Amino acid sequence: MVEQHELTHLSPEERQAIILEKINAAGRVLATALAQEFGVSEDSIRRDLRDLSDAGLVQRFHGGASRLVKPAFDFHRRETLATREKEAIGRAAAAIIPDGATLLVDTSTTVVHFVRNLSPSLSVRIITTAVDVAAAALDHPRAEVIMLGGRLGRFTRSVTGGSAVEAIRSLRADCCILGTCGVDDGLTLRAEDFEDAYVKGAMIKASNKTLLLADAEKIGQVATYEVAPVTAVSTLFTNSPDNTILERIRELGVNVEAV
Repeated sequence: MVEQHELTHLSPEERQAIILEKINAAGRVLATALAQEFGVSEDSIRRDLRDLSDAGLVQRFHGGASRLVKPAFDFHRRETLATREKEAIGRAAAAIIPDGATLLVDTSTTVVHFVRNLSPSLSVRIITTAVDVAAAALDHPRAEVIMLGGRLGRFTRSVTGGSAVEAIRSLRADCCILGTCGVDDGLTLRAEDFEDAYVKGAMIKASNKTLLLADAEKIGQVATYEVAPVTAVSTLFTNSPDNTILERIRELGVNVEAV
């Protein structure tokens, strides 16, 4: 066990390992308490929590971090899940995009399929925070691709943080193409990453309309952080067989395209 007087001399990696043990044991920690315990600044602790969150090991919230609700699959693992269904959803959403549209595109494995299915005859502007979306968009022969800058999160493989949110707030897009970690029973869009939730929310507000791409696993799914009510969405593209929740969404005025 590390003695109290030794905590101030730990490297960031050693400190993060101890913090992770505390989170897994207690369920959650607060940055202010950790700063006092380790004898370091709250900024140092916030960087530790950010690094642990980026590595997909914890979930951040304002003022601290908590144990993961469920195992977080990395992006490449998620790419292998429900591939055929995600392809169909992406293709259906891509089919309604008009020529000349400016698209604000979120990070999501399903959204990557959307980009790959955009008609090569379309002239579109794709603005994104996501590395994999930008890479896919570069293969489109007529797309102008704009990658927003900032710190990259390992779990989301996208830019997060205040710089990304501020950049998005200065934009106006025809359409936001959004992924989600879940649409819960309260009909709220959810995210597993605190900063990703803020980026998604900013994208919705910066766009004239929002297309939500969500496979069956995401409908009725709970995730930690709130993004927006489902009424922020213009059209939901999904392969979910849950007609009860889909009908509730329709009753709120959201167009639902069953794929």
